[in-house]
Amino acid sequence: MNNTRIQEWKAFVEQIRKERPLVHHITNNVTMNFLANGVLAAGGSPIMVHDAREVEDAVAVSDALVLNIGTLEEAAAESMKLALRKAMHCGVPVVLDPVGVGLSSFRQETIKELLSEYSQSKEVSPQTILTICGNAAEMKFLAGLGWDGRGADGDLGNSEGDLHQLAIAVAKQTGCIIAMTGEKDVVSDGERVIELSHGHSMLSLVTGTGCFATSMIALYQANQKDEAVHKLSFLERTALALLMLTKAAEEAVKTSRGPGSFQTKLLDELFLLETTESIWQDKINWLERSPAVERGAHK
Repeated sequence: MNNTRIQEWKAFVEQIRKERPLVHHITNNVTMNFLANGVLAAGGSPIMVHDAREVEDAVAVSDALVLNIGTLEEAAAESMKLALRKAMHCGVPVVLDPVGVGLSSFRQETIKELLSEYSQSKEVSPQTILTICGNAAEMKFLAGLGWDGRGADGDLGNSEGDLHQLAIAVAKQTGCIIAMTGEKDVVSDGERVIELSHGHSMLSLVTGTGCFATSMIALYQANQKDEAVHKLSFLERTALALLMLTKAAEEAVKTSRGPGSFQTKLLDELFLLETTESIWQDKINWLERSPAVERGAHK
């Protein structure tokens, strides 16, 4: 890995911790506490405001917005639409987690309406970014390929090439950045693909780690007071967020006895990200490809 890029990443992470961006969540009830603690440990400030009477006020003072449909209810769905519209108006980056999107018509319709709202508002606020973070089963459904996932944990085990093409297809179809999590994490804006091969299977034994990937991306995409200190694109910021989470998991598992202590150690390692030199010194598996390279690789 190029040392200049490592230094840019370190400066970016240090800037996040210095400014402590405010990340507003409308998220599921199962993982809310872990997400709040995770954002705090990773250098941000969390806020969880769900009621429709105050979500727009919360978005107006936030630096990023997370929308998660894990425990979707009618009131929360309406709050998400209001919050997304306000975020687009204010230029606040949004990260959407379509948890189990294929499970019910209610989830499908809510995601459809949110993406439609984003598409319409994009004409007014073209610079605002929406990122979709989910597993392969959820991405496959968004690509119109049906639903054969296993609820929130669906991972179809597709080949590397299939996952790259799936991420590209969903990015082009939705106009969003795609962050597809799994054994390998794949990030795409429809033109470029970044693949990451870090993490540990223990992540799948602690509820909330998938949801926290969404929070971590929002933290790293958050509006900053001094954007001039780095030149990282939103695509690279998205991949860097997943890299830091999975590298923290690799550190945490070294001293864990099981899922319980792993969850605690993961928070500790997220807190130490800025100063843990081993994260930067260890080998980093970061693979970037363009669609042209992708096609050539499969001839």
